[in-house]
Amino acid sequence: MQTFQANTYHLPPLASESAQAMRQIVNGLAKPIASLGRLEELAIRLAGIEATTSLRLRQKTLLVFAADHGVTVEHVSATPKKVTIVQAGNMLAGHTAVAALAIAAHCQVQVIDIGIDSQRTFPKLINAKIAYGTQNIAQGPAMTREQALKSIKIGYATALAAINNGSEVLAVGELGVGNTTTASAVVAACLQCTAAEVVGRGSNISDAKLAHKISIVQQALTRNQPDSTDPIDILAKVGGFEFGGKVGAMLAAAEHHTPLILDGFISYAAALLAQKIAPTITDYLVPSHVSHEKGSQRALQQLGLEPYFDLQLCVGEGTGAVMLMPWLDELAAILTHMNTLADMAIVYKK
Repeated sequence: MQTFQANTYHLPPLASESAQAMRQIVNGLAKPIASLGRLEELAIRLAGIEATTSLRLRQKTLLVFAADHGVTVEHVSATPKKVTIVQAGNMLAGHTAVAALAIAAHCQVQVIDIGIDSQRTFPKLINAKIAYGTQNIAQGPAMTREQALKSIKIGYATALAAINNGSEVLAVGELGVGNTTTASAVVAACLQCTAAEVVGRGSNISDAKLAHKISIVQQALTRNQPDSTDPIDILAKVGGFEFGGKVGAMLAAAEHHTPLILDGFISYAAALLAQKIAPTITDYLVPSHVSHEKGSQRALQQLGLEPYFDLQLCVGEGTGAVMLMPWLDELAAILTHMNTLADMAIVYKK
């Protein structure tokens, strides 16, 4: 394992030959060139990631990293903190939004307690607790540097175990009241912008609470002074344990040529941290939906990613990532069952 310092994590390049071969395959299907739009682009991206045109997309796993945030004592969320552990249990029982969607998408869901502020547990809840939530970022660092590194290593090990157990596609989600506040601080630190430029409404808070949330995020940035060139410093000072877990999962997936689907704003924030560690990481990440948190467009621009759909989702959990998964099944069906232009002896002329 590496130390995850900035620009030191070297990933294998995408398989350009496989990507080009997939481009020729989709261009040769019995349809006008590029008429399947961004679905063709997705096929080419996946071929580059997996280094094959025989895409492996059947076994899908969503990794949900769950943790609490000390900043909730500042009343930045409309949701009480106890909801994190309650929803962890509901998710494992199949009763949250993403759990229901995962049933339809034939996706396994793993919930990892990486820092829930509760002693409660549930069957199948993976215990990787670093601490009972982070510290209040408005008053000081969220965690120690050692804890930040540990969170990344936990995410890496969790993703690697899923891959070794047969997962061919990974996605990341999260549970954690207050995490949009933390995500806003991470994005602001990564992009060197103010809280007002990135803070959104999160759990649909009021105008007054939004103004308060902006002031708390700005206070966290001013008090902690995260180093924008050091992703571990950003994570330790204004991040959350689930952010580190996602970063580790992204690195493991990329190293092992496994596509990883992002969800919304929390995933974007984690991806910005991962990008600082491994600048080419975004080649291996598959965006799903457009988040409507205020800092989303800035984050996506920095990542160079364009999400595939916009349903105005803001529930989190990994819902958008799982909603993209049926597209993968449809893509596999197209590549398997469609005739080719050669089969039909047709030549399109521009």
